[in-house]
Order: sequence, then C-alpha cells, then structure tokens
Amino acid sequence: MFFSKKIFAFLPIALATLSFALPQTGTFRDARDGHTYRTVVIGTRVWMAENLAFNVKGSACYDNNPENCAKYGRLYNFEMAKKACPTGWHLPENDEWKRFRTVIEDSDGKEAAWVSLKSRDKWDGSDRYGFDVVPAGKATDEFVELGVSAHFWSATSEEGDAYGWHLTPPGDFSMEFDYSGNMYSVRCLKDY
Repeated sequence: MFFSKKIFAFLPIALATLSFALPQTGTFRDARDGHTYRTVVIGTRVWMAENLAFNVKGSACYDNNPENCAKYGRLYNFEMAKKACPTGWHLPENDEWKRFRTVIEDSDGKEAAWVSLKSRDKWDGSDRYGFDVVPAGKATDEFVELGVSAHFWSATSEEGDAYGWHLTPPGDFSMEFDYSGNMYSVRCLKDY
C-alpha cells in the first residue's frame, strides 16, 4: 500500500493533538456511602469530575426532588460544604480555584473556557476537560437557576461569609463573595 509523505508528516501532529484532547480520568469510591465518582486531572491536580452527592444533614436536592440529586448532586450551605468532602479530599480554596481557571483559560481563552467546562450531555458544552459542569442551579430563599447556571463553594471565607465560583451566562467563570447560607454544589479536590 502506498502512503504519501504528507500523510506521514501529518501523523505525529494528529497524534499529539489527540493525546492532548483526552483528559486523564479515573474513579474514586466514597467509603461513607459507596458512591463512586469520576475524577479528572486538571493541570497537576485531581478533581472530582462530578458534583458531590454525599447526604450531609441539611443538604438538599434541587426542589427537594431526589431525581435532581441523582442528576446534579446535592446542594450545601457553606458550613455543610466545609465538612462534606471525604477523607483525602477537601473543599478547594480560592487559590486552587484560580489555578484551575488559569489552566483552562490559558489553554482555551476566556471566552471558550465556558463551553469547554460545560457538560456535553446535561448542558450545551464540549466538556473538553472531562470536568462535566452541570447546570445544578442554587438555593437562596428558594431554588433558582436549574438548567441555567452552576455554583461551587470555595473554602475561603471572611467574617462568616464565603466565596463562591459561578459559571453563568453569557460565559463567565467568576468568583464572588457570597452569603454562607446560600446552597451551592461542591467539587472536591484531592489532597497533595
């Protein structure tokens, strides 16, 4: 069979692109309830690739519907979120979320990072990094924004309130100082 030199010259580039595009994934089984979570390496750190679903007393399913917990994980206020991650994992600090955002934005640019993080099957994203952000909404005085936005707690706090990280339209992944009684999703980060 005959192959042109152009095909062979292109092959290393195509393989390098393919290896870059495939995220390094794994799984973690939470011994507390037997739930198995997908994991992914972002930069040099191992993150849970789905929202935490561990039932901390007082945590909630969106609209108090168990089907939403199965699809989107549970929602936690800040005090619950600080205690929710399993042994060997922790709620990420702002500096850890900032490094995460830098890895994504340095690779994709600020505008494209939004689409790269969003779930392919539960949102309209590419999920390029395997982080699988789902539009789980949040709870303030009521449940809001299911299907529209994603909100995650940071472990960083000041004067009783804490920081949240938000993936919201039109395409922003930002940090805000938030009321600690709000209920957001939790992503756990593996300890060093």
